[in-house]
Amino acid sequence: MKILKIYTDHAKTYHEMYQAIFNYEKDFQLYHRYLSKLKCKKILEIGCGSGNLAKYFIDNKYDYTGLDNSKEMIKLAKELVPEGKFILSDMRNIKLEEKFDAVVVTGRTFTHMTTNHDVMFALYSINETLQKEGWLLFDNFNAEEIFTNFREHSINKSKYDGRNYTRKSSTSLDLEHGWTWKWEAEYEIEENNEISSFKDEIILRAFTEDELKLFLRLNGFKTKEIYKEANAILTIAQKINDEKTNAQKLYFEKG
Repeated sequence: MKILKIYTDHAKTYHEMYQAIFNYEKDFQLYHRYLSKLKCKKILEIGCGSGNLAKYFIDNKYDYTGLDNSKEMIKLAKELVPEGKFILSDMRNIKLEEKFDAVVVTGRTFTHMTTNHDVMFALYSINETLQKEGWLLFDNFNAEEIFTNFREHSINKSKYDGRNYTRKSSTSLDLEHGWTWKWEAEYEIEENNEISSFKDEIILRAFTEDELKLFLRLNGFKTKEIYKEANAILTIAQKINDEKTNAQKLYFEKG
């Protein structure tokens, strides 16, 4: 799976620029509302990045572990949230002995699972990481909203500690493996009247509600609730099967 430069070589740029793009406190409160109702305290956050949500989970007395597949992000998270526990891993192959009350996949991280192969392995791995009857909360882009209102260009600007950031995005249809599109971005950083820049590109995937429900069912989950806001879709599902489902047996034996 390709990793964006903004997550690796320019991890600090990501952390600073996205403070103004994402409302991390609002995102945390949404997850906190569900996790509190489900009485989940021991959680694994997949896609923890530089630890922007970690500090909220820790301050609210969660037994928290953050996971990301960028070593630069993990290093930054450990520096910015020294009281947190962070591990480097791919969500499609999580190897942890401890089990969690809930797994939370944040920041649209699951949209990088562009093939059905990726999705199957990720959900199987997450299932294995959860305690019996544990919970999965994960956000995605809503395919219906993304593709009926497809935007080819957008610009985001933000400021942080005297630096001006600009992200110019271009998108084009892909549709190779599902509701996928190509995203290209050019970042500009202005500091002390000097400008530096770099480019990034990747394929991303959105999901329909029915797709998510079927993938979850095939991997031992039952969808409990779906929350939609703008072009985002948050899915809450419960683990109902500790053994491989028939679909998993057929799929993984073949794979």
